[in-house]
Amino acid sequence: MTTTVQFAALEAGVGGGESILVVSPTSTGKTQIATWGLANGIQAGCTTVYLVTHRALAKQKFADFKVQLLPTLLENDQSSLVIATGDLIEDANNELPSDPLNSRLLVATYEKYLAMLSASGIPKDMSNTVIVCDEIQLIGDKYRGQSVEVLLTLLKTAGWRQFVGLSAVLQSSDAEMLANWLGIKLVKQVIREKHLNYECWGQNSIASCSTALPDEIVENRPLPPNTESNALSIVSHLLKHESPPTPIIVFCMKKQDTYDLAKLFVEKYISPSSPQLSLAFEELPETSANQFLSGIIEHRIGSHSADLTDEERNIIETQLIENKLDVVFATSTLGAGVNFPLGAAVFSSWKRWDGDKRQHIPIDAAEFHNMSGRVGRMGFEHEVGRVIFTAITPIDKMLAGHYLNLSTLPALQSRVYPSGFEQLSLQLIASGLCNSVATISDLICGTLSGLREADNNLNNFKNWPSCIQTAVDQLATKGMLIKTGSGLLITTEIGKATAFSGLQPNTGINLLEYCTKKIDVFIDCLNNRDEKTLAFLIFSACFSSQEFTAQDGKQPTRFLPYPLGTYLFDPSNHAPNLYEPVWQANIPAINGAKISLDWISGFEIRALEQYLPNLTAGMLSEMFRNLIWVMQGLSTIIMSAVDTRVPISSRPSFLQNNDDLLKKLRKLPRTIRRLSYRLNEGLPDDVLWMTAISKVKSTQNFKINRNEILKFKELNITSSEILCLGNSELDAIRLSVFNKIKPSPHQKANWLRDACRQWKTLQRKDAATRHINKAKQCGLGLLFESYYSSLGDNFEVSLENLLKALGILFEKIDDKQKTGAPDYLLKIKNSPKLVLELKSKKGDKLVDYNGATEVLAASEIHGHGDAFCCTLCHPGVDPSVAPVITNCGRLSVVESHDLGEALLRLAIGVITQEQLWHWLATPGQALMDDLPYRDNTV
Repeated sequence: MTTTVQFAALEAGVGGGESILVVSPTSTGKTQIATWGLANGIQAGCTTVYLVTHRALAKQKFADFKVQLLPTLLENDQSSLVIATGDLIEDANNELPSDPLNSRLLVATYEKYLAMLSASGIPKDMSNTVIVCDEIQLIGDKYRGQSVEVLLTLLKTAGWRQFVGLSAVLQSSDAEMLANWLGIKLVKQVIREKHLNYECWGQNSIASCSTALPDEIVENRPLPPNTESNALSIVSHLLKHESPPTPIIVFCMKKQDTYDLAKLFVEKYISPSSPQLSLAFEELPETSANQFLSGIIEHRIGSHSADLTDEERNIIETQLIENKLDVVFATSTLGAGVNFPLGAAVFSSWKRWDGDKRQHIPIDAAEFHNMSGRVGRMGFEHEVGRVIFTAITPIDKMLAGHYLNLSTLPALQSRVYPSGFEQLSLQLIASGLCNSVATISDLICGTLSGLREADNNLNNFKNWPSCIQTAVDQLATKGMLIKTGSGLLITTEIGKATAFSGLQPNTGINLLEYCTKKIDVFIDCLNNRDEKTLAFLIFSACFSSQEFTAQDGKQPTRFLPYPLGTYLFDPSNHAPNLYEPVWQANIPAINGAKISLDWISGFEIRALEQYLPNLTAGMLSEMFRNLIWVMQGLSTIIMSAVDTRVPISSRPSFLQNNDDLLKKLRKLPRTIRRLSYRLNEGLPDDVLWMTAISKVKSTQNFKINRNEILKFKELNITSSEILCLGNSELDAIRLSVFNKIKPSPHQKANWLRDACRQWKTLQRKDAATRHINKAKQCGLGLLFESYYSSLGDNFEVSLENLLKALGILFEKIDDKQKTGAPDYLLKIKNSPKLVLELKSKKGDKLVDYNGATEVLAASEIHGHGDAFCCTLCHPGVDPSVAPVITNCGRLSVVESHDLGEALLRLAIGVITQEQLWHWLATPGQALMDDLPYRDNTV
């Protein structure tokens, strides 16, 4: 059935490529309108992008498009559908895409798409791109609005083939203003296809209205008999209906309330005679949340908030979709655009604590109605949805009254401020869109916020250009920009890296300076294999940065869990080397670093929760994600800082004229990035490799989880050579680790044994298929096919042919006449020479430490002792090698499929030869995950 707003969108030309802003209530079919735009773009050969507000929503849309569009319009090409969020970039085949920005359909969060575009250089012409912006009212968000507005400004400047914006909660004047600014048609519909009844329950009566008659408010309806005006009594009353409007969502303003109210409801209104524990969470690590949930979901009651891990949230959401829950107590996380069959919403409260004002403040009408709109959605059985909230006191009745005025929504707020001009200016210059103060001023003043400021406060607006000049001067002082005599602005490599990372400029430069000052401490840690001290110092520095701590009058962009403010342990022995030596001034940063260190050391998440009251796994998971983001940004910034090709004058003052310092710093980028990988998995270094085993496919879709990996470590089984042995002792160990697997642990044990034998070979095989298919599009399919199918001397020939085709100059050192000579001297464009040694093993054998490092001695003996060395390992390198060689300072190892990815990106023009050199010439293991995606700004 086509809805009214869908008809209006079709009449406006959405199916023919017209750009529109669709503003209509939830559950009126806006997603289908967006899909028409995407389908039109895909059929026309365009790149298409679907932008969303949250990771969870990105994952849901990605899953939806796998079903709806992948088998049809995308012709089952798994590489054509890509998801990009803050912690994930992969295609529908769970592989890392070579060029996600040019995928046929990209689902991304707003900030991630902005970061990817900024790093790549914003195209000056995007006329072959279709953009869908879901929940576009995010442009007015207090914390995220600036990024969204900047992104829309950049897209507007570059143009598009088609733009489709979607919102349920923009007031008419704001919708018109936004549509006019974007230069697109406005399609507005105020009537829902499925109506909602809003009810405000007072002490003695009910005031109500309906979206069917939005201007009519009915007062003084009587309360139902034996029902009180509180959330739990109301839910109990609804459940007693002959056809109860289940599932019912009870919106809570505090995460703790989702537990407390659920527990109280079960105790008071269900009163189970004996506890029933669900097995739904049996395979997950134990947490306080899933312990609680396992005791209530058997009574068809659930709880949902950011305290839950992703896996726990998925279980609750699946139970909701499958109608296995009658009531779910949730924060607004469950109202963020995800489609559930909710029949009624009850607000336990509609006020949220405001830390700045130190009081509880009513949520604005836009958020209230966006949350309410998750009820009574199309496609589900409820004819009418119910939204119930309470207001007992006269003041609350007055405050809550505006929720019944359905035509009243808060005005959109401007979110581009002078306080953000420094980061914004850096992004604009690094992206290639601006190259002077004048062009930056034109673009920033042309934002929606700029136009509104000009209308509302002209005197302030007149100061914007001078504020931009000040921001540019500060960036130049920090070594992130260079100003030419003619006024042109150029980002330094550090400036580019900082803009790409998304970190604030002060964060980037301050963390870099800290690492420079403490580099000898870090090197000692590497020499002594004291990974715990190194990790703690890096973690605490990141948590002490401006991203997490208010500094210089600027608010943080990320927040540490509030329970971390309580004293946990004394780090005085580290104090002289801390980012903030007076550690008592920032206890949350110290606690966060301690917990993060314990996480990568293998501590159970339940044990970490118990460190401090009210600390939850969900909080910690979010903290780890934020720390990973900062660390990966820092790794990129340090990597740019140690590039010896950068002129001395283009470096920050503390990095000038000190080659020895640069050599030491070169050891940090991959060390920090490896720590981030460990943080993502929560694993010690020696068993991190086991996570890759899960990519070895099986008919039973077996995967090895963190708990199982840690059990192998406890048993001192940390290498693939041991784990793949087929003797009775290892058979018994594998069976003991998988003893809870049903119906039998034998199949998984056998899978793991075989997977450990084959994983590198299969990894190379999968990469070969992907790379060869992609290379055919640029006429290099046969060369890549030869690269992946050849062995021994033939492999050398195939590599040489590929290098020649890509324009990479090389000299063959080993002419079979020089004893022990390394294989090649690569002469990559605009870069120092690089020694490349090929090491291959037959079958499933991996290159060991001796094989990986012998190139160092060979290069010294044959006159290349000053050159950086790289060992190309086929099919792979033993996992124990990577963490050991980083401290060498002039050696990297790269596996053949990772180099294949790099050469493919070079072939399709995604990276440059200079970037390839930088990737290979950084100590440690060169992974495809570390590769940049594009550089259009060089």
